Amino acid sequence: MQRSGTARKSRYREDFARRRVIRRPVVHEYQSDHNLPEKLNEAKQLLQEALGSEWVSDDPAIACGYARDQSYIPGTYPHIVCMPASTEEVAEVYRIANRCKVDVMPFGTGISTVGATIPMFGGIECDLRRMDRILDIDERNMYARIQPGVNFCELQAEAQRRGLRVANPSTSATAGVISNLACCNINSLACKFGFGIDNVIDILMVLPTGEVFEAGPRSCGMIPAHLPGPGPDMTNLFRYATGTMGIVTELTLRLYPEPEHAYYLYPIYEESGMGPIIEALYAIARDNLAIELLQTQNTFFGPFIVNDNKQAESVVPVMPRNIILSVFGGASEEEARLKTELTRRMLSDISDKFDFLEPETLHAMMEEAGLHPLVVLKYMRETVRVQRVKGSFLIGALMDRLDNLALVEEAMRIATTRQAGTNDDVLKPDEPGLYFQPYHMGRVAYLEFDLYANQSDPDDLIGTLFTYFRAVLTGMKEGAIFAAGIIPMVKGLPMTDMVFPMAYPGLSVYMDTLTELKKAVDPNNISNRRWDYETGTMPKVMLF
Repeated sequence: MQRSGTARKSRYREDFARRRVIRRPVVHEYQSDHNLPEKLNEAKQLLQEALGSEWVSDDPAIACGYARDQSYIPGTYPHIVCMPASTEEVAEVYRIANRCKVDVMPFGTGISTVGATIPMFGGIECDLRRMDRILDIDERNMYARIQPGVNFCELQAEAQRRGLRVANPSTSATAGVISNLACCNINSLACKFGFGIDNVIDILMVLPTGEVFEAGPRSCGMIPAHLPGPGPDMTNLFRYATGTMGIVTELTLRLYPEPEHAYYLYPIYEESGMGPIIEALYAIARDNLAIELLQTQNTFFGPFIVNDNKQAESVVPVMPRNIILSVFGGASEEEARLKTELTRRMLSDISDKFDFLEPETLHAMMEEAGLHPLVVLKYMRETVRVQRVKGSFLIGALMDRLDNLALVEEAMRIATTRQAGTNDDVLKPDEPGLYFQPYHMGRVAYLEFDLYANQSDPDDLIGTLFTYFRAVLTGMKEGAIFAAGIIPMVKGLPMTDMVFPMAYPGLSVYMDTLTELKKAVDPNNISNRRWDYETGTMPKVMLF
């Protein structure tokens, strides 16, 4: 019996149709000599023999866990997932991949917000989480040697037991240290000691050919002190490479002493103009009394210390618009307080609109928002975690002279408002969360802005994407440089080979050198393959 009338609408079906449901791709790319089915089967068998069958799988139920991250980028399944346990096993993965011409994507701890570990064309996902040992911590010379599965929470805890600390960045506590260092690592110690990449002493790296490469003092038979050793410093080979040049399996990095006594100063500034904030940051960095320094806005600070949207909605209105986190240390409490008081007087001379939030007051504000007072210091100094407020967020990162970033920030905010409009939400589309990080005593600074998108809303996602691009390009137009080191990832993307050299004339030589280096260390183009050697173009377009 056939029913008459229109079909009954189901809210579940409508919701399902509205969401971006990602299905497993049947074919990853068209007409390629990489990742052929018969070669994938051969690679799987060889990997099982080399690593053990329990550490190699092509089960879709396992592969799906590697198809997405915290970004908005559509999912792509790897064909095979493997988990090597040593440098030699990583080298064997590459040897097998070269023999079968199967792509390899490195995977540290998977805490990525830009699709950095999603395999563009499938292939082998090389999960390094079994290599999770802290191999050595030298308390006297203040360094640690680690494997790629070690995260910041683990290393920070071990360092603090010895009176030391890691230059901890504004990322998840469970983020892999090595993979984060490869993407520069912005941290609150940067005003004194530089970015995380500046703190790398030596590396042990497996090249895509399967050869093992070592750089730094250890490679010359020297004690891993804080000097690069004779010859050029090749530890930067993996900087911003994100797996395109190989896999780092061991790394030595600097640690720093924890002060015996610490005191905190929280200058706040409620005005919209960033001029006095920039001047204050430069003055504090140049004065060299603070051991840690960063500036953040409430729309950035709130989502970084909360669990969900509901908490963000309660924290953001409570916090001041601009807050500077500065930490002072000393051999005594009196010394730390004296440094704090000198800085307070200096900032009062810069602008009478600066107020100073006492630690007790900040703790009370956090309690009012339903958070433990220590959560602020713990998250911002030691175990920062990135939350998926509204589902996903886009990180924009620009670098420039500190005094020019006020102009850059204003231009970017105007561009964001023109593109996204505004509303009355707590996290407004025209108010990206902003974060300033001076480094090298304020000579240069890093500006990060975060845009929050609803990942299940295509319209909101598209609007946020266009806003992101407009803001970034506007900032670059004002003289800032994009700080995320994306050139290895966007090489071959349509128009980028023309646009980037126009923005930065010297970039053509760099891109040519990068291409030749990639071809030299990865002749079969299997390690995080992005572009084709023959055509020079990217067969599949992804942002990163």
